[in-house]
Amino acid sequence: MKRRNFLSLGLGAMAVAAVAPATLSAVNFRETKPKAWDAKNVDTGLNEIYGTSAATEGQVKLSAPDIAENGAVIPVSVSTKLDAKTVTVLQDANPESVVAVFTVPENGIVDYDIRIKMMKTGNVVAVVETKDGKLYKASKEVKVTIGGCGG
Repeated sequence: MKRRNFLSLGLGAMAVAAVAPATLSAVNFRETKPKAWDAKNVDTGLNEIYGTSAATEGQVKLSAPDIAENGAVIPVSVSTKLDAKTVTVLQDANPESVVAVFTVPENGIVDYDIRIKMMKTGNVVAVVETKDGKLYKASKEVKVTIGGCGG
């Protein structure tokens, strides 16, 4: 009897797992905005993703180290209390400036932690697009002492 209960619970969990991915929705920005991934600077990357590079400074918290001893693994945190639609992380130290674009789920909380690579000292920029289409940003200079993209 216990074995049947265990098997029925396992089958139920598998059914839920099979349905769950169908309810998630995310935009593949590599397919929908392919030119953004070739952008050589932050403004061009923002233009390709949002159609403008104008963003208001503030209401976005960006955390990154002042000095990164290893450019291959730089921790970056982005958070905001805004009703966000997308979050974009960019940097100006590598040939391609766009690092990541996240689609925020409905009523989602923006408190993201990622690790990025930078080959030299540069600025990290986080841009949050709100549901009403406004852009807010924060930026920080990160000094890299050892190159992470091949150095």
